[in-house]
Amino acid sequence: MTSPRLEQLKQQVKTGESGAVAHFWEEMKARHTPLVETIPGDQGHALVTFLYQAQQPTKNVVLISQLTTSRDPADIVLTRLLSTDVWYKTYLLRNDMRLSYSLVPNPTPESLAYNSELQLRDPLNPVYLPGTANVGHSALQLPAATPQPWIASMPDVPTGKIEEIQVESKILNSQRKAWVYIPAGYEANRRAPYSLLVCFDGFVYSAPEWVPTPTILDNLIKAGKIPPTLAVFIDQSAKRNLELSNNPQFADFVATELLPQVRKQWRATSDPAHTIVCGSSAGGLAGAFIAFRHSDVFGNVLSQSGAFWPGKTRDNPEHEWLTRQFESSPKLPVRFVLQAGILEIGPTPLNGPSILATNRHLKDVLKAKGYDVNYSEVAGGHEPLTWRGGLAEGLIQLQENEDKPEK
Repeated sequence: MTSPRLEQLKQQVKTGESGAVAHFWEEMKARHTPLVETIPGDQGHALVTFLYQAQQPTKNVVLISQLTTSRDPADIVLTRLLSTDVWYKTYLLRNDMRLSYSLVPNPTPESLAYNSELQLRDPLNPVYLPGTANVGHSALQLPAATPQPWIASMPDVPTGKIEEIQVESKILNSQRKAWVYIPAGYEANRRAPYSLLVCFDGFVYSAPEWVPTPTILDNLIKAGKIPPTLAVFIDQSAKRNLELSNNPQFADFVATELLPQVRKQWRATSDPAHTIVCGSSAGGLAGAFIAFRHSDVFGNVLSQSGAFWPGKTRDNPEHEWLTRQFESSPKLPVRFVLQAGILEIGPTPLNGPSILATNRHLKDVLKAKGYDVNYSEVAGGHEPLTWRGGLAEGLIQLQENEDKPEK
């Protein structure tokens, strides 16, 4: 696609207009980047131009984002505007897009590696994303992006606290760490037990810079959107992908060892209708699997970008094993929130179907079986920048659905 502003600059440079490039950069510093331009007659899309100002001799610049399924740097390079220091790449995007990105000048294998710290934030974009959980270090948020009102601390909202626990597991033959969120005003002798939320990848779901679940829970509880809730954030081992991919031992550890210990220490519910399991990517798969295996413990699944592509094991090429199990088994008393990003269209390992395609397939299978499913697709990709807003929405949806009669 062609940016009108870049075309204007190109003509100014060609005609030798003095100071055109310097004026352009001053304009970009004032309005910030990426450059977003409206399209006459099309309110649903915008032209988005990623920009890089070369400060040193530059042979090429690579854009790291999820706007392409290719990992070939030749497919994601910026273009130099004539002989200037302006490098750019323009996309036609939905006007509600939210994603992260980084810039890599003079790329090397090290700087192009997945989540490399050598990838640069956009210096003209004030929205910085620390750490490596997101795809890039800068954020693009277009005007119609779904608001994320619950992710920031609010005045006069009491804050819960976090306690770390260690669980000795006979099933896993190891010790496992977890963190427990205790809501403000917690009462150990409360007549009604507290609702329970269990999150995989605890380091992501408890981190303020990624998915600030404790803050989200503080805000939702205070606003009356959800009942007072205890939350458990599970630490994953170095074998994360194996633990979270249709793994009966790990599922049994959570259901029969971890949660009983939590209930001994805190007034947590044992009612599956008030127990939610949540995860992203492989964690979304694990949430659906553990509810399939232990529907007597988990009655609600909140899956974000669930990786439903694997076979019974991750190295099994017969994809979507769990979806087939739901299809061929009697309906269980489980409700689902399934969320996926429209950018999640790339192939998965073993030439598997995309995350978006497998979420659509699981949604169709569950609805055909009569499950209560709230399905949504967000204009974003596979990263916490997307999940942090969806978590709040999913918790609210499950609370709204709690009193619905089973179909």
